[in-house]
Amino acid sequence: MTVPGHDNKYPFGYLLSFAYKVKDSEEEIVVATTRLETMLGDVAVAVNSKDSRYSHLVGKYLVHPFIPEREVIVVVDDTLVDMEYGTGAVKITPGHDPNDYECGLRHNLP
Repeated sequence: MTVPGHDNKYPFGYLLSFAYKVKDSEEEIVVATTRLETMLGDVAVAVNSKDSRYSHLVGKYLVHPFIPEREVIVVVDDTLVDMEYGTGAVKITPGHDPNDYECGLRHNLP
């Protein structure tokens, strides 16, 4: 797409994937996002209750790659998570997105 004031075209809408390590484990959970820069505000990762890939991670904490002292928890949110889209795991940034904000309210997230 073109951006006003720029001569070049820029890509938009690409899903980028990155992994959060599960605290005190070698395991990871991979999330996909079109807005990688918002990961600095992530406080949770949501999964669908019907997705057996992630059921053992619900309630566990993840290590934020840039803010290791932040507790990033895995929650179940069937309203938000489409397990067929991306990786089926959604990073939650309540301060950025209205859907994430509503998820944050449902789960008492900071």
